[in-house]
Amino acid sequence: MENRNSIIRTEVLCKSFLVDGEVNNIIKNMDLDIYEGDFTVIMGSSGSGKSTLLYSLSGMDQVTTGKVLLDGEDITKMSEKKMAGFRKEKIGFVFQGINLIPNLNVYENILSPTYKTKRNKKEIEEEIDSLLERFDMAEQKKKFPTQLSGGQRQRIAICRALINHPKILFADEPTGALNSSQGKHVLDVFSQIHQDGQSVVMVTHDLKAACRGNRILFLRDGRIDGELHLGRYQKEEEKDREEQLYHFLQERGW
Repeated sequence: MENRNSIIRTEVLCKSFLVDGEVNNIIKNMDLDIYEGDFTVIMGSSGSGKSTLLYSLSGMDQVTTGKVLLDGEDITKMSEKKMAGFRKEKIGFVFQGINLIPNLNVYENILSPTYKTKRNKKEIEEEIDSLLERFDMAEQKKKFPTQLSGGQRQRIAICRALINHPKILFADEPTGALNSSQGKHVLDVFSQIHQDGQSVVMVTHDLKAACRGNRILFLRDGRIDGELHLGRYQKEEEKDREEQLYHFLQERGW
């Protein structure tokens, strides 16, 4: 495999929780590289540590021990204030629950992460219009979240996550609350931004969503239990990709 740049590197990463007085080790001594330009998908059975890993990699949750180097900086040593600024500059995050601000319209929701940045206001406005046009949402600009479908809300959430040009975009089950048609529209957006060079890390349990990635990591009991490389997504290869992924998962008893 050609030399590639690591955008995230973990060193002996551990994440534990105290449950009923007992230590529950979720992520166990993990050394992992996430590469720039990849669409990395994290899969695994319920309780395997998928979302815990995602939140640890993104700085949304503090690790117990070990290091997470993101774009060359050790985020495990950052103060809360510095981490908040770092996330705003370097990270985009798309949640399953979508989490748009209900009393802000579409435009204002996308604008919100740019508050207290030094970016030019006109440049931001032009970029919001460009994102809305790109994802076929320009006509919804003045609408509020309650006036949109689930798929439309998630596309707006992706626009919001992209507005500050993140080095990496994280997504936690982004199609989990959507029907199949809405989910396909959202997955098409992820495929599009990956084709444009965006680094993406996504947790999903859905096979159709996972086959959009070019690298699949399978977690078992807090450790990487295998990975599959599919290459960049091509629609005409979708069935073959799904079959490869199905056999990969089947071999791991998924």
